[in-house]
Amino acid sequence: MAEPKADESSIVDGGYSRIAVNSVTPNASQPRQHFDEEALGRLAESIRREGLIQPIVVRKTGENQFELVAGERRWRAAQVAGLEAIPAFVKALNDKQVAEWALIENLQREDLNPIERAEAFQRLGDVFGLNHEAIAERVGLERSTVTNLLRLLKLAPPVRDMVVRGLLSMGQSRALAGVEDPAQQLALAEKTIKDGLTVRQVEAEAKAISAGETKPTPAAKKAARAAYLDDLERQIGEQLSTKVQIKTARKKGAGTLSIQFYSIDQFDELLGKLGVETQ
Repeated sequence: MAEPKADESSIVDGGYSRIAVNSVTPNASQPRQHFDEEALGRLAESIRREGLIQPIVVRKTGENQFELVAGERRWRAAQVAGLEAIPAFVKALNDKQVAEWALIENLQREDLNPIERAEAFQRLGDVFGLNHEAIAERVGLERSTVTNLLRLLKLAPPVRDMVVRGLLSMGQSRALAGVEDPAQQLALAEKTIKDGLTVRQVEAEAKAISAGETKPTPAAKKAARAAYLDDLERQIGEQLSTKVQIKTARKKGAGTLSIQFYSIDQFDELLGKLGVETQ
């Protein structure tokens, strides 16, 4: 059975419509940064068989143009499934409302990783001026849960990546967040994974480090620094959509940042992303 076409003429704010899949752009406030490709494939196959039952939520940004508010996973799977149109609720929302809808809709799901949830909580606090108790009330959690998740943002970038990859449990991660020195934190995280330390063991090790009973070895410091620079290269490269390289100099705080490009068009695109105007 052929998928029905979008009916752009019937679109009204606050109403249900069918809109073109390619007329939708992602929401910058989306807390989910990692999408399981296999899970998307399974959802896409289900959509091919049964259609998309639950509509996405969008707001109108222009003539037949929309911004996604909620339902990015379904929208992505619909693209994989080859749908031309998708059911949607078109809502008249301001920027703050869009951010809140996107954050809360995703926070109420169970498959965000702990770092994504923590970053979403932080955005709720920053954008809407909510304290931990107010955030907890909005998303239906205990205040202590919100506070413990926000503690994960104290983790060094390489350790955060371990949490995202599922190598560290919530309890282990929370204990590691109590170690302020990034090198010591990374060394303990690697030891936790290698030796299979329990939460109580990680807590004991973290307490000993905080009390000054242990110090990072030069090798641990060097490894932590290298991991930190690797993570920075990855983040900058993803932002600019190209390969970058960071090299430190002998002088503390000095170094070079190399940005690669492979064509004049890509070079012009990079200049635009860096805010450089050319004539």
